[in-house]
Amino acid sequence: MGARERLARVLHRTGAFEIALRARARVRAPLLTILTYHHVHAPDPEYPFDPDVADATPEQFRRHLHLLARHFTVIGVEELCRGLDGGRLPPNPALITFDDGYRSCHDVALPLLRQAGLCAVFFVATSFLSERRLYWWERVAYVVRRARAERVRLTYPEPREIDLRAPGAAGTLVRTVKNTVGLDVERYLEELTAAAGVAWDRAVERRLADDLIMTWDQVRALRDAGMDIESHTRRHRVLQTLGAADLADELAGARADLEREVGRTSRAIAYPVGRPISHLSALRDAVAAAGYRVGFTNGTGASLVRGGLDRFDVRRIALDRNTSDAMFLGQAAIPPLGHQRKGDTSHYVAA
Repeated sequence: MGARERLARVLHRTGAFEIALRARARVRAPLLTILTYHHVHAPDPEYPFDPDVADATPEQFRRHLHLLARHFTVIGVEELCRGLDGGRLPPNPALITFDDGYRSCHDVALPLLRQAGLCAVFFVATSFLSERRLYWWERVAYVVRRARAERVRLTYPEPREIDLRAPGAAGTLVRTVKNTVGLDVERYLEELTAAAGVAWDRAVERRLADDLIMTWDQVRALRDAGMDIESHTRRHRVLQTLGAADLADELAGARADLEREVGRTSRAIAYPVGRPISHLSALRDAVAAAGYRVGFTNGTGASLVRGGLDRFDVRRIALDRNTSDAMFLGQAAIPPLGHQRKGDTSHYVAA
């Protein structure tokens, strides 16, 4: 147990977090707490996909919602935009967000949110839903786990040999997608899959996608339950790796997909992989030009909603199944207690 965890448990037992949150509420401190989830799932040794995507078990998520309902005012995107435009936010405002579009958002998270009487924001990568394709990081995890070959030789995007049994092999392969400018992702995945000797075709992929990823009908059920549906681009490509045409398609195309399928205009975007863009003026301008009013990174911490906040660099708190209830509440109450990260904190093998 690390020093931060020990401190969090002591402060939790003494009631210090509750005192801090009551004080924040009284003075209406301009702090905004935003939590990032991807997938709610219990550990399972037979799970065929990347096990590290799950940020909470169902029971953990239920406890998180109880703590949020007790200590925070959970808001949606419209209230957030009003606050960023100068309006007054409620005491201890918080957002619950989900990235990607995992089926557990509908099957597991939605019933628990309804029970708690809370709303959440779901950022979906639209092409995977429409085309019934497996997320590219999940395909890498699936291929590495089922590889018939221990080592593969790849020629694209550059020649190299990968030991698929080595610790971190999947992460190494996924970092290529995250970091290579102009990568043809399908070509890369096809070469990897063939070299690993894993059987693959569109029927296999559709079956896997149906097991893991929401349908548009399920997304519409989230909408009908009062949840916000927002953009996570089309293909979950890291924005910094895209040329102008692909960037426009990912940003504006996802908004068009959401308006067609959900009947709402997307106001917010969560950047795939979560790297900040505030220092990249051209990229920031492209996000604004596509029509988004607010953008979320994975830089960990609470955001000040007044005093120069860049609305296209709003930070969120990353979670995982190893986060204790004490640390969960501690990060929300006293943000510096949590591990400070600067984006790129996705839990899946892309991390």
